[in-house]
Amino acid sequence: MKSRLITWFFSSTVLLAGGIAATKEGWLNGWEMRLGELMTSPSYQYSAAKFRLDLVDQFNYSRMAEKTPTLRVDPEMEAWLAKEFPKIETTDLNKVTELVQEGMPRYYRVSVCSASSPSLRELLQRFHEYSHRSQPEMTHMAIAMRPRASGLMHEALLVLGQRLRDFSPEELSESGEEPFFSTCVHCKQPHFIKLSQAQRSMALECPKCHRKYAVIAADSAGRFHYVNEFLTGYSPPAAFAKNQSRVQQLFTIWSAVHANCRYTNDPGAKAGSSFAKPEQTDCWQFADETQRLQRGDCEDSSIFLADWLMSRGFQVRVALGRYGDLGGHAWCVVKIEDKEYLLESTESRPDPSDPPLASRVGSRYVPEVLFDRFAIYVPTSASRAWKGDYWSANTWTRVEPRAELGGDPILARAPLKAGKHLDPAISADATRLARMTFASPASPTFLNMGDIPVGAKDWRQSMVPKRTP
Repeated sequence: MKSRLITWFFSSTVLLAGGIAATKEGWLNGWEMRLGELMTSPSYQYSAAKFRLDLVDQFNYSRMAEKTPTLRVDPEMEAWLAKEFPKIETTDLNKVTELVQEGMPRYYRVSVCSASSPSLRELLQRFHEYSHRSQPEMTHMAIAMRPRASGLMHEALLVLGQRLRDFSPEELSESGEEPFFSTCVHCKQPHFIKLSQAQRSMALECPKCHRKYAVIAADSAGRFHYVNEFLTGYSPPAAFAKNQSRVQQLFTIWSAVHANCRYTNDPGAKAGSSFAKPEQTDCWQFADETQRLQRGDCEDSSIFLADWLMSRGFQVRVALGRYGDLGGHAWCVVKIEDKEYLLESTESRPDPSDPPLASRVGSRYVPEVLFDRFAIYVPTSASRAWKGDYWSANTWTRVEPRAELGGDPILARAPLKAGKHLDPAISADATRLARMTFASPASPTFLNMGDIPVGAKDWRQSMVPKRTP
């Protein structure tokens, strides 16, 4: 008799505690609805699939009423939740938020909500208040469900997030100062980047390994490009004497660019600024623009010089970095056989009797990034000391931003037909040029370089068209 009383008392206590808990959690209505669902025909029962559809509609109807863009279901997020939700403890939603952001690094903002109920219909009502909270920055949603209490209860986890698009220069041009998603090509670290269109030239640097993996700049129309895409293969039509050596031809082109490109300061640039600093607000010019305008700053004239030399088959790289204590600067380096020449397009007139070997004149030049038509080159180590080698694979890591960072493959410019005397390194990549399109430049002046005597001291050649009487 005594054992029966104990059993009865224990059972009553459990039922009472369960009733209090059910009342406190608001599950009484849920149990009523659950009993009603069990008594209906199987064909009319409320399914988990219908719950998911109704939950998405509930959120989007609310956003449409507030004239907010609707949410899209993210299959990638749902697949991740389906795998991880059975192991997630929902008592601390702050930790759940951290887990989601760690597992789905593409999401810039994340908001989570969980609820439980015996009835799926009542569970839908539990998300009603949450669906009316204004979160206009959110773009996607995902839902995960699991049974509780041996299948007597349903638990749902809802995740809202701002899913970032992959960074590309085109996206920055169109979207402005929105955050983007990117992955370092060196250490594969995913991270967010937020850029300003007012900052006209920028280097993208990984927050983990601190190495640059892309450099972008805006053209005169305000559209951004990877800097290597400013080299389009353009060169003014010109005739060269057949008996000119490669060094003589180098000086001919260099002198022509130097004499016909008036140096113009960057608007907004400050003394001591680097090419990737926020205070620099200038736009970069394509080579045909620089020739047409007859003016430009250091990177504009360097691009013009490099483009022309590349079209003649020279092995050239544009360097972005620092010159002594004067701050940011751009120049060209050319490799002919085993000699490297450092070409300044903005300073004193080239002297063919005193070739500027990089090993002799380049001690004050410290490059941070190099680029040619197909790639950029960044230091192999963020802390590596500069030792004067512009081509060593031990010093520079080659990165093709368009291929390695993805994004829209449509480019704004394209190279013209290159010269006949291409170096083997350039010829191997020449097929890639067909993927681009080109906007026709203004009619260039024909340059008869063959009229310059081989032994002449003055290599200047006017690019200004002669007026006909």
